[in-house]
Amino acid sequence: MGQTLEMLLGADPAKLKNVPTGKMEIKRLSRQFGKPFFISYRAATIDEMNEIGDKASGGQAEEMVWTIYELATDPNFKDAALREKFGVARPVDIVRKLFLGGEILSIYKAIMTLSGFDKDQQVDVDAVKN
Repeated sequence: MGQTLEMLLGADPAKLKNVPTGKMEIKRLSRQFGKPFFISYRAATIDEMNEIGDKASGGQAEEMVWTIYELATDPNFKDAALREKFGVARPVDIVRKLFLGGEILSIYKAIMTLSGFDKDQQVDVDAVKN
């Protein structure tokens, strides 16, 4: 039996599916509020990324905004009171209202890295072949 198969057979299936979470500080908002402002998020599954892609028909920027909207755990951007407070037409627009373009990009990249879509975390097939 191969080592990889032994590892999988000895694993707890529930623990293999644990969804990683992350947190990042938005320094501009920390300065504005006078205390640390963090956004917490979780990793995406491939099915969630497909659903986000279907919702985000307006290109890459729209995909970034939808990714943050769907995968942020704190603050909860789906909260109606938050959306009402900031007067957004579409629920997803709360992300655009709160964050600058570079902040959106940074949060999106962090979520993608956590989800395993980062180039540095992918397997180098050529290295494995050699």
